[in-house]
Amino acid sequence: MAVKVKCYNNSGKEDGTISLAGDLFESKFDENSLYYSVVDHLHQKRQNTSKTKTKGEVAGSGKKPWRQKGTGRARVGTRRTPLWIGGGVVFGPKRTEYNFKVNRKVKRKALNTAISKRVSDGRFIVINKKKFDAPSTKTVAKVLKSIGIYGGKVLILDDGSDKNFYRSCRNISGLQVIPAKHVNAYQVVNNDWLVVVKEAVGTLLEVFK
Repeated sequence: MAVKVKCYNNSGKEDGTISLAGDLFESKFDENSLYYSVVDHLHQKRQNTSKTKTKGEVAGSGKKPWRQKGTGRARVGTRRTPLWIGGGVVFGPKRTEYNFKVNRKVKRKALNTAISKRVSDGRFIVINKKKFDAPSTKTVAKVLKSIGIYGGKVLILDDGSDKNFYRSCRNISGLQVIPAKHVNAYQVVNNDWLVVVKEAVGTLLEVFK
């Protein structure tokens, strides 16, 4: 059974509805697959570059700087002691491997869940836009205001053929534009609204069928 979502024109006015069918738009909510997919994505984003050297890793002699007694100075065993400038760091950060394996089927199910949830909540919109002759942030902002989603967190899925449209969206706060073929579950759930350019609907159905 197909679901119907609102379609808007290039001016932000309603232009009828569009019927969508398939697991991508009609799946039941699967919390587990969505959770594991989001955790995997966040783990992949971690740079994991924090690292400090311990006493055994810093450069410097291991020889005792001076004798234990008789100098009037505090006893020291090595120049690499954490008490000295240039010495090792105690309990500093170390690189940690964040391995979290999620198979392709779980990721696909999570994406179906995320998009279907936006459809069922009425937060899935299709825009039947015309090709932009030149970048115009004002035009995109006007459309979003007309729809009533300007200022919120909005994810737009485009087919990537209109570079001027992409440039028009870059300077609007809270708005993210990505190619439809690269979307993942985290990007969908991390935004309040999912807007799909009409030409990109076919891309979604083709890539994630």
